[in-house]
Amino acid sequence: MTPVVIPQIETQRLWLRGPIPADVDMWAACLADDDVTRFVPKAAGTFRERAERTLNAYQRGWERHPPDLMGWVIAGKADGRLIGLCCIDTLERTGDGELAYFLCGAAWGQGFMTEAVRAMVRYGFEHGRWDRMVAYTVPANAASGRVLEHIGFVYEKNVDYREVVGAPNMSAEFADVRSYSLPRERFAPGTALYRVIDAGPS
Repeated sequence: MTPVVIPQIETQRLWLRGPIPADVDMWAACLADDDVTRFVPKAAGTFRERAERTLNAYQRGWERHPPDLMGWVIAGKADGRLIGLCCIDTLERTGDGELAYFLCGAAWGQGFMTEAVRAMVRYGFEHGRWDRMVAYTVPANAASGRVLEHIGFVYEKNVDYREVVGAPNMSAEFADVRSYSLPRERFAPGTALYRVIDAGPS
């Protein structure tokens, strides 16, 4: 089997790229920061096991044609080192593309997340099979909501995330979330640098 080619996306300050071995330890270190993970349910395993699990899932997601999971490492152009992760996963109940994105604490407050998520959404609409993207944020995570609004997502309502993903046993601490959406026809890519180095599977 031919190894899957994960597309690389260049933006003004970032690369969105596939995972490499060095990313495991770097992402594990980010997971160890409680501020990075305080708005997401706790997962089983050590930080390194969790990092490996996520990066392996990103790799496997690209092996489907068309992909039902598109995931990237967010890396700074200056040194190519991981500063976060982002992905689009398919919601089984609706077929919408659900966004997830995380940034290591040292990279906060510099607009990196908006830059990365805008590029990811553009790629998803142009190369994926989704006609609508959605995202869910914990109400206390105002910064995440601002990222979505900068890109054009609109807040719809608060929902029970356990019902969205069909996981009734999920911790109630993260069940009440704000629902945002963006249909393909309302997405405006803007004029910022965006270049796909390899389009990957089509």
